[in-house]
Amino acid sequence: GVGGGGGGGGASRKIVKEELGRHTEKEDCWIGIHGKVYDLTAFAEEHPPGPESIWELCGLDGTEVFKAVHSASMLEDFEEELVGLMD
Repeated sequence: GVGGGGGGGGASRKIVKEELGRHTEKEDCWIGIHGKVYDLTAFAEEHPPGPESIWELCGLDGTEVFKAVHSASMLEDFEEELVGLMD
């Protein structure tokens, strides 16, 4: 099959809440932030304050929690983890 365009193609995927809600495990952790969905499974262990604050948001929209302690520009470093856009 012919692949899509270059990197970042996944970002154009639309992800409904039901799909996001299926990724609720430490081993499979997706979180919605500012309208985008990120796979933070691997990053959780690297999160400076510890993985727990990420694990408790798996499968959820974590925008409010994220906004309270991070700036949105921080997400520019997470293009690799971007799964798609909230529908």
